[in-house]
Amino acid sequence: MNKKVIVITGPTGVGKTKVSVGVAKKIETEIINGDAYQIYKKMDIGTAKPTKEEQENIKHHFFDFLDPSLEFSVSDYQSKIRTLVDSFHKDNKIPLIVGGTGLYIDSVIKNYQFLAPKRTNQSNYDDLDNEALHDILKKIDEDQANKIHMNNRKRVLRAIELANTQEKTTRTLKNESYYDALVIFLTDDREKLYERINHRVDKMVEAGLIEEVKNLYPDKLSLTAKAAIGYKELFEYFDGVISLEDAINKIKQNSRHYAKRQMTWYRNKENTIFVNVDTDNLTNTIDEVYNIILDFIK
Repeated sequence: MNKKVIVITGPTGVGKTKVSVGVAKKIETEIINGDAYQIYKKMDIGTAKPTKEEQENIKHHFFDFLDPSLEFSVSDYQSKIRTLVDSFHKDNKIPLIVGGTGLYIDSVIKNYQFLAPKRTNQSNYDDLDNEALHDILKKIDEDQANKIHMNNRKRVLRAIELANTQEKTTRTLKNESYYDALVIFLTDDREKLYERINHRVDKMVEAGLIEEVKNLYPDKLSLTAKAAIGYKELFEYFDGVISLEDAINKIKQNSRHYAKRQMTWYRNKENTIFVNVDTDNLTNTIDEVYNIILDFIK
């Protein structure tokens, strides 16, 4: 528990990338991804994955490595990131985890324990025709049933298995921390943040978001990846459920709601330090965060 870990988190669009890169330079470390969707290849624009230019020669770990058709759980993330964190300590570097997925980050720095369910025995469904099998999925996950045609038996079976897994997986959280973690939450005036989020979505569309999502439509994303904001809304547009304008507005709305949930996640957590971002001069914010880290290291 005496091993130190630094976390820089905050709502979507607040400026985590620029601040964390500036901080990483000052403390001479590297950045570990703390975002649930930036792990996926081909999902670059919609997840706001840091570009090579934005990384500014700071090594970024655990980004852009997994095919988006594959599932990846919180338990998988915990195991791999803890291994990575330990390798940082062996090299006498302080791990810097950066991202906005609170559950993923907490699974690493807190004593989360996962009890994995047994894999569903698909042979149990051999006697059922496609319609009966689809009815089972509809009862446990109507949203997925509406998206998957009953004759796509393989996908229906997989959706049933995932739905059952999500129901049966047990996650326990001990009060004690797993690492000595400093959690810095970057924040800003809510109205300014929402305005910035709306603008960022427009920039994503200009940068080719629609084409990016189209290349992954209809079945190149796992159920996990398909839940990413910016992708699920455009899938509805490609399915003819909503217009493109409505899809873009929905992306903005869901992004704002997500930012609110991120703020709520950390609001009542102990030992979280809140830092207001100076959007006019990010150097001030970088310096403030750096000074907090220096005190933590000492």
